[in-house]
Amino acid sequence: MVSIKDVARDAGVSPQTVSNCINNPSIVKPATRKVVQASIARLNYTPNASARRLRTQRSNTIGIGIAPVSYSQVYDRFLHALVTEADANGIRVLLYKTDSQQDEIRQFAALAARGDVDSFVLTDTTHDDPRLAWLHEHHQPFVLFGRPWGCGAMDDPATPWVDVDGHYGIAEMTRHLILHGRKHIGFIGWPGVSGTGTDRYQGWRDAMLDARMVSGDELGQLYEEASNDIIAGQTACIALLDRRPDLDAIICVSDTLAVGAATALPNDTDIVITGFDDTVSSRSMGLSSIAQPLTESARHIIRITQEQLDAPATALTGTDGGSSAAPDADSHSASAPEIGAGADTGSGSDDVGRGTSSTAPVATPATAAATVIARDDRHILLKPTIVIR
Repeated sequence: MVSIKDVARDAGVSPQTVSNCINNPSIVKPATRKVVQASIARLNYTPNASARRLRTQRSNTIGIGIAPVSYSQVYDRFLHALVTEADANGIRVLLYKTDSQQDEIRQFAALAARGDVDSFVLTDTTHDDPRLAWLHEHHQPFVLFGRPWGCGAMDDPATPWVDVDGHYGIAEMTRHLILHGRKHIGFIGWPGVSGTGTDRYQGWRDAMLDARMVSGDELGQLYEEASNDIIAGQTACIALLDRRPDLDAIICVSDTLAVGAATALPNDTDIVITGFDDTVSSRSMGLSSIAQPLTESARHIIRITQEQLDAPATALTGTDGGSSAAPDADSHSASAPEIGAGADTGSGSDDVGRGTSSTAPVATPATAAATVIARDDRHILLKPTIVIR
């Protein structure tokens, strides 16, 4: 069995340096870390997880809640991506049941008190989410998959998040339809207060107004709300067509509503229906959609988690009034989304990671996959991929 001394000998460093690279990499020079990591990979060295937990006084585990009925058709795909990335970094993922936000807070308290987890990953954040208040009050590390809706300081370094820019995705889909000759494009959104729903709606609205396809007064005629189920999507589609029989396309805030809308169309119509999430349902019906980059999201969530646990307290709380750390090189990069042809991107969700940008970047043709648009390395906004069928 390969030992830490074998790795040290191969890398030409001390065993303590190897240990630091594994347990406290922030104190090791990047060049040295690269050499040690190469030796670890070459020798196929696996650290003793139990010994590491005893030495570091950490569980090396992150917790994430699961509801009795999934919030999303593709929650399992997000979870798979998260577990895969965690496993690659020697981190375990603990699942706990959550029937409500208050129930999840009780789970936080129990798991933290027993030392079962080091950090939490939260999904489906809402306006003024009480879970955030509890985590802040108890100085419990966490990362959001989604935006901290309702918070005054969206980029507070003490509230790290990874999100997908739904505003951009919907705006790009709208522009794509306009460029392909669609002139009367309706939108079916979610009712009530929803950060994600509002931003996706704004993506459609902004693209339509920018292209001068409609006046502000006419927007209401092209818009309908529906709860996130197939029957509601059917009802909303019928209502839209009754009000605007000239519609030639309908963009839906989710694939679930898109499937419902598509099944309500007359047989002889050429109206285009699009969704958001690139689920199996949309694929089976041949609907264009927008896919969320779950693998990339999981990578950033795990990276932020590791940096939280390795960083001093002032870096986590932002007590110096600045940002949590210097931005990564890719944190400010951006590229237009790839327009796919029904490819399986391994990403997408109805509600997981609800959240979008309030300002849509200007798109330019590109073949690269979606990347990052964010201000710093603890607040990551990822571009989705448009999938045209």
